Parts: sequence; structure tokens; C-alpha cells
Amino acid sequence: MQTKRRLLVVLAHPDDESFLCGGTIAKMSERGIQITLLCATKGEMGRRMGNPILTTRESLPGLRVRELKGACEELGIKDLRFLHVRDKTIEFESIDLLAERIIKVIREVQPDALVTFHEKYGGHPDHCAIGRAAEYAFLKSGDPDFFPDPVFPAFKIHSLYFVLWYAFYEDWLNKNGQGSITTVNITGTLQKKIRALRSHRSQTLAVPELWGDHNPSLPFLGEVEYFIRGYSPTNIEETDLFQTIERMG
Repeated sequence: MQTKRRLLVVLAHPDDESFLCGGTIAKMSERGIQITLLCATKGEMGRRMGNPILTTRESLPGLRVRELKGACEELGIKDLRFLHVRDKTIEFESIDLLAERIIKVIREVQPDALVTFHEKYGGHPDHCAIGRAAEYAFLKSGDPDFFPDPVFPAFKIHSLYFVLWYAFYEDWLNKNGQGSITTVNITGTLQKKIRALRSHRSQTLAVPELWGDHNPSLPFLGEVEYFIRGYSPTNIEETDLFQTIERMG
């Protein structure tokens, strides 16, 4: 019997998963892939608290965690974990200590692929910082001498992907070409992505078009989601995060 495929998604804030790669996560879940989401913060410093106001600054972290759990249900994420780093401070954390904590999850979960932010195309200091730490963890998790663990042995992940937000797509394309981009068609799971975004009410009530009866024509709700392939040969056409893995057997 074939071992179930696993995907680890390492992001910074509640709602990153829905905005950036919700359609892809839902698509992978529908295929039976086991998904773990490791969220660095609880989004407690987010500027939005609903429109009209739903919460207070003090109760916002708890609300955002509950919203994230609802989004996870919509997207098919069964395993949600937190690093409990304070929002807007990830860049000041030790990259070694962050990587160690991520590596512990990698060695326990043993994912086939990891999705995170690109350190230069994250668009937010928290995004770039957690992406840098997750990439470092990806590179070191297979080294038995790097933070040895008596319970979970070293484990090397096959593939690394960086989410490529639509706003940075043209810039990446102009500088690096199409060869390193994986384009995932999410037409079949777009409605799940929309429902997941609506779960994050405190953050998305300020986007009235998202709450209409018709399909919203928002730039982050296109038919595809983009990913940069890390440490993989370029010019290999991919339309799926597990396509190359399954091709190699």
C-alpha cells in the first residue's frame, strides 16, 4: 500500500494560507494528501478588527485562531500548529532557533513537500523572515548532526515551493523566466478558497466584493495560483506540487 503523501505549509499569519494558496491546499486535500499548517503567529497585531468592529485588541488573537480553524476546515487542513511567535517580530527572532522548531515538525510529520514564503518576495517582514527560516530548515532537516533528536530522526524533504503572490508574478517572471514557476489551476476549488477567506471575517469584511452573491473578480481569486520551485531543475513543466515527486516514484 502506498504511503500517504504529506505537505507541510509554513506561513506567518492566520489568513496567509487562504489568500496565498487556499485553492492549491484544497486541491491537494481532495486528492488525499495530508496537510500540516504551521503558523508562526496568531496575527495579534493585525490592523483590521472587522467592519463593523468585531473584537478588541485584547481578544483579537483568540478570534483569529478560531477563524483560522474554520478556514482549515474549509480547505481540508487536518493538522494545525503554531510557533507562538509574536506578530510583527519574526524578523527579530534567531533564525537558528526558528529553524530548529520547524525542523522538529518536519522530522515528526515527514512531508514530501514544503510550502513557504520566498525571503525576497514575501511582501512583509514577517513573511520574509519565516520563509528564510523555513528554507534553512528544509536544507538542514536531513542532517543528523543538526539539532539531533532522540525521538524523530533526520528527514530530508523532496521538494520546496515558495508562494508567489500575484503582485510579484510579473517581477519574478521578468527577472527569472517561466521555467521555475509551477502554475496550479484552482478552478475546481476556488469556492472553497472563497469560503476559507470568509472564515477570516475580521480581516475580510473590509473587502465587500468578497461577500457578494456572485463570483468576486478580485486579483487574488484568479483561476491559478503560482509557486516558485526551490532547489529543483528549471524548465520542467509542473502543474501540481506533487507531479515531479510522483513521476520519480
